[in-house]
Amino acid sequence: MQNTLYVIGTPIGNLKDITLRAMEALRDVDFVVAESRERALKLLAHLDIRKPIFTINTFSEENRAKTIAGELRRGKSAALITAAGTPAISDPGDAVVRKCYEAGVEVRAIPGPSAVTAALSISGLSPDRFLFYGFLPLKKGKKRKILREILSGPFSVVLFESPRRIGETLKLVEEEAGERMVVVCREMTKVYEEVTRGPAGEVADAVTRADAPGEYTVIVGGKGRREPLDRIEGEEEGEVEEHDGRPCGHIELE
Repeated sequence: MQNTLYVIGTPIGNLKDITLRAMEALRDVDFVVAESRERALKLLAHLDIRKPIFTINTFSEENRAKTIAGELRRGKSAALITAAGTPAISDPGDAVVRKCYEAGVEVRAIPGPSAVTAALSISGLSPDRFLFYGFLPLKKGKKRKILREILSGPFSVVLFESPRRIGETLKLVEEEAGERMVVVCREMTKVYEEVTRGPAGEVADAVTRADAPGEYTVIVGGKGRREPLDRIEGEEEGEVEEHDGRPCGHIELE
């Protein structure tokens, strides 16, 4: 495990969702890199693991990333985790990954829970093709501009939002998307998990009235009717493309 950074997906709520491979890596690495020391300690205590913790955030990320990469280049190993889910996705961590590559340090992924795919899987909306944006801008004008752009396509759009701004964001979604279907997932995998699904206006009213704390994942249905993935031109029905003798179901989209 020397000279290696492990990017580890951790539970988004329920600590039982940790994978066996993630537990093994957390036990074996020399130290852990995390945005929240408190959240990291909670996870490690649950797993009965004690490790030094390097904290990073959006303000210290670049400088800390150099230090971490230097430690790994000298033969140590580390686990990059986030407060919940997969690191570097709407969370600090991408600078650490980048600096490790620049320093010649190996980077490996240990996948795990993801709020994006978990919410899509139960949304009932188009999960085959989607746009993930993450957190919207704080200013209302910029937020509206971004929503108008990303909601103009045929794909479902996945957003993250805080409890302080969820009401305003859903009202803007209603204004820009009309009565498209919207799914709001709150506190996924936790005790008070809640899924609200329906036309944009109804969901906005319901979530605003509830005024409940927690972390929100929002999915907005794509514009227009969902079409099935187009068959590759010239490909007969039932024919399966193969690469190196193995069936391949991947379709490149322009």
